[in-house]
Amino acid sequence: FVMNTQNALATAQPCTDGDEINLLELLVVIAENLKLLILGPLIAAAIAWGIASYQISPVYESISVIIAPQRSNPQVIARLAQSADTLAAVSKALGIPANASAAVGRQDNLITLTTYSATAEQAQALNNAIWVQVFAQTQQPADKAQQLQTRLKILQESLAASSTLEQATAKQLASGQITEATARLYSDIQNATAQRIRDIADLEAELSGLSSNNLIQQATLSTAPSKPKKTLITAVTFLATGMALLIFVFTRQAMRNASQNPEQAETLRRLRAALGMKA
Repeated sequence: FVMNTQNALATAQPCTDGDEINLLELLVVIAENLKLLILGPLIAAAIAWGIASYQISPVYESISVIIAPQRSNPQVIARLAQSADTLAAVSKALGIPANASAAVGRQDNLITLTTYSATAEQAQALNNAIWVQVFAQTQQPADKAQQLQTRLKILQESLAASSTLEQATAKQLASGQITEATARLYSDIQNATAQRIRDIADLEAELSGLSSNNLIQQATLSTAPSKPKKTLITAVTFLATGMALLIFVFTRQAMRNASQNPEQAETLRRLRAALGMKA
């Protein structure tokens, strides 16, 4: 058993040494090409920073948030804000390209409008102009507005009558003249009054359409461009160049080692021939 153990250790020892030698060889290759592995990524990162700073046009954002009225469809408002007709009208009015996107919150009626332009001032002006267009398009036509006004007047008169009846019934109950029918009547009147109040609020919102009163966040004025993301571009370029150079260095060293090995020399020659490289 002792002899078998010694034989196993003797067999395993060369593998460990080989692994140590391979690791040392990799470290030597890195050390020999250290300048290339450091300067290469730094130069590439500097070039990427310069391109992002001077060759890529900056893009500024302006963001505003509006809350849609009750019983309105926020998706329709969002589509209207970023529609081709709205953007074309805004672009013509301001004399600049109009680019915008609108998103609706999943659990509320909040609509976020984001506009993009070459300067912060232009992005903010685009945002404000789009809402002006949307406000105008959500106003009711004259004939429908007249119908809504008539319905609103009827509801207001009905609300006044039910409020008077509610007060009279409350006085009757307060005087001690309480019957089951009177209590039921008072409850029905309260429910009807509450419903009329809700209907009046909905009609008034429908009549007024969207307005600046619905804005809960005015269009922002950005202090820095949102694109290009120079730091991200530079970091990715640095890492990608470093990885590419590291692969290149290891590949070149492996080919050198293979050319010195008679058993691998023929394989290397065929590989170079397949790649169109000189032998």
